Amino acid sequence: MTRKKLTDSEIRELAKKYLKGTSSAEENAMLHEWYDTVNPGETETIRVDVPTTSEDIREEIFASLQQRIAQEKGRVLDLPRRSVQWWHAAAAILLLLSGVAVYHSFSSRNKKDQFSYAALSVREVQAPQTARALITLTNGEKLYLDSIPDGTIAFEGNTRVVKEADGIVYESVADAKEIRYNVLTVPRGSRIVHLILSDGTRVWLNAESSMRYPVAFTGSARNVEITGEAYFEVSKDPHRQFYVSSRGLTTEVLGTHFNVNTYADESAMKVTLLEGSVRVRDARGRAAMLKPGEQASVSGASDIRVEEKIDTEAVVAWKNEYFMMKGTDIGALARQMARWYDIQVVFEGNMPDRKFGGSISRNVNLSTMLKALQESGIKSRLEEKKVIIQ
Repeated sequence: MTRKKLTDSEIRELAKKYLKGTSSAEENAMLHEWYDTVNPGETETIRVDVPTTSEDIREEIFASLQQRIAQEKGRVLDLPRRSVQWWHAAAAILLLLSGVAVYHSFSSRNKKDQFSYAALSVREVQAPQTARALITLTNGEKLYLDSIPDGTIAFEGNTRVVKEADGIVYESVADAKEIRYNVLTVPRGSRIVHLILSDGTRVWLNAESSMRYPVAFTGSARNVEITGEAYFEVSKDPHRQFYVSSRGLTTEVLGTHFNVNTYADESAMKVTLLEGSVRVRDARGRAAMLKPGEQASVSGASDIRVEEKIDTEAVVAWKNEYFMMKGTDIGALARQMARWYDIQVVFEGNMPDRKFGGSISRNVNLSTMLKALQESGIKSRLEEKKVIIQ
């Protein structure tokens, strides 16, 4: 029996019940039927210029679905290649389980496009499966995280270095008598690495990033140095400020949550505050105080520019393992893809002037990502580990 068309509010309520585990079998079927209706045998993911009125509803639904499904990553498996039609049906299911934000789009695809994508999926580049990071100890010894078991992996003076399933923990067993530094390096193509410093500060390092830090903090200040991008949840200590330095930019905090992006290939260095307060100071000594929801941007010799009402969810999307498309231009997205998949992205001719809506899990393989771009009018081809955007 054909059911009535669901309204946006009904879809939202069904999704909420599903996420809570209180939906009935019939309600689950209604939610899946709605998905099949807006995606008739196709893989619908992102779309340019999506009206914000309907986008917000769908983002709310699928961002929540993503959080739940992320706990079931083991269920997302490589699928056998059979027919083109079967592949697209399976891809739709794979994308839903991977936490892709889905939007209404009823434009038709021709068979040639379907065939080219099916062929592309054979030359697969997987999303990072492990943390390929390494720790360089004080004596120069290098520990590769993906090749050592969980448990105590080193002693640095009075500090024990412990590898856990979700990251690295530094545990001070006594006051440090001398300052020792370690360096954590996260290369391109690695999963995000979570680090807990000796004072309890939590740090997440993105791909193609590094951090130099004391194994135990001494003195009246806590100082670390980073390259690339990191998210900090600083443990409060009213007697010792926490300083993050990178490429001449210094962020001063007491206890707060903030994101620092200082990749050399980005147009500006950016510090985004989520909670608390920080002071940002550039190499020329110019400073700015930030409040939650604000972002400081430093570019060249220009003054520090502070923007308000920043979409902080989009800024820290990488930490939560998804690509946020909303408001992102193709150049910024290409740089994120290059770091995450350890690939090269080049443009043939002028860079397409496109911005997107929605989000997609970072756990999908590269071919799925390229398919999403193709459905938004961005054509590309894959040659070995080089993506060429046409």
